Amino acid sequence: MNSLRVAGTTRRWLVATLSMAALIGLLVALVAGAPRSQDLAGAGAQDRDGVKISRQVLEIIFLLKSYYYKEVNTTDLVNAYIEKGSIAGMLATLKDPYTRYMDPKAYKEMQENMKASFDGIGISIGMKDDHLTIIAPIEGTPGERAGLKPGDRIITINGKPTRDMAQDYAVSLMRGPKGTEVTLGIERGGKTFEVKIIRDTIKVPQVESKMLDKQDKIGYIYLATFFGDDTSARFEEALVRLQKEGMRGLILDLRYNTGGELDLGVDIAGKFLSSGDPIVHIVGRDGSRHTLYAGPGRHFKVPMVVLVNEATASASEILSGALQDMKVAKLVGVKTFGKGLVQTIFPLSDGSAVSITTHRYLTAAGRSINHKGIEPDIVVKLPEDAKKDVQLDKAIEVMKDMLKLKPAEKAG
Repeated sequence: MNSLRVAGTTRRWLVATLSMAALIGLLVALVAGAPRSQDLAGAGAQDRDGVKISRQVLEIIFLLKSYYYKEVNTTDLVNAYIEKGSIAGMLATLKDPYTRYMDPKAYKEMQENMKASFDGIGISIGMKDDHLTIIAPIEGTPGERAGLKPGDRIITINGKPTRDMAQDYAVSLMRGPKGTEVTLGIERGGKTFEVKIIRDTIKVPQVESKMLDKQDKIGYIYLATFFGDDTSARFEEALVRLQKEGMRGLILDLRYNTGGELDLGVDIAGKFLSSGDPIVHIVGRDGSRHTLYAGPGRHFKVPMVVLVNEATASASEILSGALQDMKVAKLVGVKTFGKGLVQTIFPLSDGSAVSITTHRYLTAAGRSINHKGIEPDIVVKLPEDAKKDVQLDKAIEVMKDMLKLKPAEKAG
């Protein structure tokens, strides 16, 4: 559930570099009072309590000092590392579930998760109220077939308690070869129970499209994620194909889309806005704003309804918020997740990485949605026992009204 940027790539305007001089300078500040004979150019140093401060820890502290979206105190971070004895413990003192450390294995697995297929159980997880929580199961996966639901708390994985467990480590425990079993301890509605799930190859359907009704010419696109180098191109191909079929209105389904790369959300939003329209305001810790606008190129002008729910998060909220703010689309469903923060992934020198919250964002109209979410224009809840998709039905009804089409008569 992230609006992500990756430092050191060609992504726009945010690139991090580390220098040995900067690291040494920071180290001198950190170990003030330590013996002068220490080798400051080495991989690490001893503080005066005898705790090793490794180069890896120094890199992370330097990055936090340079890029974290709030001011941090270097001494507090060092003391937290000494007290907790781990990088994860140090980062936990920030009380920011999105700023987290990934060892080389976890970092590699996170990169694998961005691909279109992997072996696992097919659920999206996040931290909610300090608990590891299922955001959504992917349709047609072992997780969905096992009856896992959005909002379920995962309290154990193969018997290991998840309290204070890093998300990436939790993912690594649930991942595994196709055909193997994993046992989850679930808390739902005050009750706890175990679910045994057989892992399978998970194929993430990034973009799905169809014409819902050939007579009414209402197109439908389901966008599952904002990861993947070809996601934007595949999305535009779907739009062009529907237009060739005579599409008069579009329903964009962002339910259970927990986000991904910020730039992809901005790119797709720009397909429906006029050149120069604001999409999102990125806010630094000093309050400065960097506004991202719709650029030149092909713009699709079509009546729109966007489906959202409690698992619509991050980059999905950037997209849905921009379309709502700019009066391009009506939102149908329930209030979105409410994640108005941007993370940047910084690879470290030993093959590990750290994800750091570097900015917060405001919607095109300047709204802060962090912990608040986006309220849809038309609220429609989807009951757990619903036998039909009442949210989609309402979206079709709203679209027909927008197109001045007569809704289909109900059988009596």
